[in-house]
Amino acid sequence: MSGATMQSIASWVAAPANEVFERDGCLTLRSLTTPDDIDLIRSLLDPLFDRFATLGERAVDLAGPREAGVPLRSPEINEVVRLEPRLRSTLAYRRCRDIAAMLLGTPVGYQFDHAIFKPPLNQTATAWHQDEAYSREPMPLRSVHFWIPLQPVTVENGCMWFVPGSNHNGLLPHYVASRRFNGPLSETTAVTLATKIVDESRAVACPLPLGGATVHHPLTLHYTGPNETHAWRKAWILHFGAYGWFRRHLHPRVLAAKLGAGAHPPKLAT
Repeated sequence: MSGATMQSIASWVAAPANEVFERDGCLTLRSLTTPDDIDLIRSLLDPLFDRFATLGERAVDLAGPREAGVPLRSPEINEVVRLEPRLRSTLAYRRCRDIAAMLLGTPVGYQFDHAIFKPPLNQTATAWHQDEAYSREPMPLRSVHFWIPLQPVTVENGCMWFVPGSNHNGLLPHYVASRRFNGPLSETTAVTLATKIVDESRAVACPLPLGGATVHHPLTLHYTGPNETHAWRKAWILHFGAYGWFRRHLHPRVLAAKLGAGAHPPKLAT
């Protein structure tokens, strides 16, 4: 894969960011938060991964099944703020919420979050996909998604890649890349989705210093490579949506679905 490094936004919030986000569907923030705040986030997330095996279906391996005794390749914990509410008080959380409100031009609320810790030499990429493909909502997502690494990230340890402008192409067909497992044998109901409709010649890498983050639209194609280093690559991902709880529960399409109109399933390739 080849590509240029995405031009960074100099500060964590700036007026031109609205135009860039609308055009490209992605931003790079080099100074979202402080090293001390990253230390705090890591201190709250690390204990959750220490008890990964006790968290049920919230904790899965994105890479799918593995042999007994083989370490996890891409462990993920979903909705970590519900397991560790102190994450809501971090500077990163508050700034992400403020940036999302600025980019959407509306009040916003927490929608979803998860953390992915890629072990050293994990040999597993997170395939190209759009977050919208995972939605079970009966209306398109109107949200802003933040990817916050807990150490500096490079191409070698699995930084984010985007295809700028892909947010204008609608939801692409996705296929099931793997089933998600809690352990070697305990298959869950969750799946990892991917798409093959990607012009990788347009992809851009987003290496970041400590305290940086990326921001993307739910229709923007993105990917992270395998961790090819001897250290962990840890990331916390936050989604904030327009009007928060109210849109997710009181939108006319949601109410219609509750009355039997049904929701629109994600597009899956066969």
